[in-house]
Parts: sequence; C-alpha cells; structure tokens
Amino acid sequence: MRLPLAALLAASLLAAAPVAVQAQDAGPITRQGAADDEVVLMLEVEDWVETSSATVRISADLAVESGTFGAARDELVSTLQGFGIDTTWRIVQFSKQADDAGFERWSVMAEARVPEAALSDLSAKAKGATKPGRSLTVASIDYSPTMAEREAVTDTLRTRVYERVGKELSALNAAFADRGFRVRMIDFTQSFRPMPMAKAEMQMMRSDMAQAAPGGGGGLAGAEKATITARVHLAATAPVAQ
Repeated sequence: MRLPLAALLAASLLAAAPVAVQAQDAGPITRQGAADDEVVLMLEVEDWVETSSATVRISADLAVESGTFGAARDELVSTLQGFGIDTTWRIVQFSKQADDAGFERWSVMAEARVPEAALSDLSAKAKGATKPGRSLTVASIDYSPTMAEREAVTDTLRTRVYERVGKELSALNAAFADRGFRVRMIDFTQSFRPMPMAKAEMQMMRSDMAQAAPGGGGGLAGAEKATITARVHLAATAPVAQ
C-alpha cells in the first residue's frame, strides 16, 4: 500500500522530533564523584643512548639461470655468514629484472647488525666475494642505536621520574599532612635526537679512522640524546564544604 506524500512527511517529522528535543534538553557534562585538589608537575630527564654497532646493508646484483634464484640467494647468505662476523644476515629486499640473454637478473639487499670493530674491512670482504654473475657492495651503514638500546635507557629514565615524583609527594604530604595527596596520573612523552655532530662529519671521521687502523673500528660509537617529559598530577580529595 502506498502512502500519500503528506503522510510520509508527517511520519518523518515525528521520527526526528525526539532527537531534536533530546539535543535541546542535554545539559553540560558534570564531573561525577568528589572533586580533587591537584598539584601538576612537569618533569624532564635525559640521558645518552650509545651504541657500538651499526646496521649494515649489502647490495648484491645476481645474474642466474631461470629458476635458480633460490639457490643463488641461499649461497649469498652463506657467503655473508662466512665473513666471520658474529651476526645474522637476512635478505630484506629483492627485485627481478629481465635479461636479453635469457638470464634472470636480481637486485638483492641483505641486512645485519654489525659490531663496529668489524666494519673497517667489510667493503674489502664484499669485494672479495664478488665473482662472475654476482656483484656485492656495501650500500649503507646506519649508526643509530637499536630499539633494545633505546628501551634500556628509557626504562632507567622512567625510574628516575618515579623517584622524583616520590620525593615531591613526600614533600607535599609533609607540608599538608591532613590532606593525603596521592599520584593521580603520570603522562609520559619521550623523544630521541641524534648527536649534534652532522652525520656526514661523523662518517668522515669513521672512514679516516678505519684507514688509519685497518685492524679494527677504533671505538667510535653512535649516540642519541633520549629525553622523557612527564606531566604528573598529584591529587587529594577536596574537603567537604560545611
């Protein structure tokens, strides 16, 4: 059964009316429960995140017969592991290109976290592993600290924040012994920034040092400044008005 247009419009208006009335009747949101007296602190702590290793990427160009890429990839990883470095190499990227001669050409990227002492002769090892059908080069060296190294420092920084909050809380309760202040909230914000030295300058220093001491890395370490900012709320239930 079809309803007249006027009846449909009337039904639509009736359906919308409760929503409009509800919106008009809605008042301001009020806080539930007893109000708190609060003391808000902004605390900041910082420390260095240091590392003595680097993330290294080695680029490999492979020319292999059709269908033999899997074996060539495994051979590449085995070659990298044979460099005598205490690390694990992983293939993180590869792409295939066509070859007019009927071969498959592959660009492969391998990555590992390498101790700094092993970096000085890494390029020579990559060059020595180059052979017909396989070319290896060091593509990049990133001295940024690892996530585990960053987390170890931030754990220590948070502990320092907790200790400072404990001292502030003790001082506050000593000054207002009848109030019973407590920790209501701690909001952490953390950041990392590299050393002020430019990366290009650091790379040059490392390169010069490696040439001067072919047997090792020489002890230079990458570092970042870790900073934690904490917004702390110390609260006590407000006294009931008489």
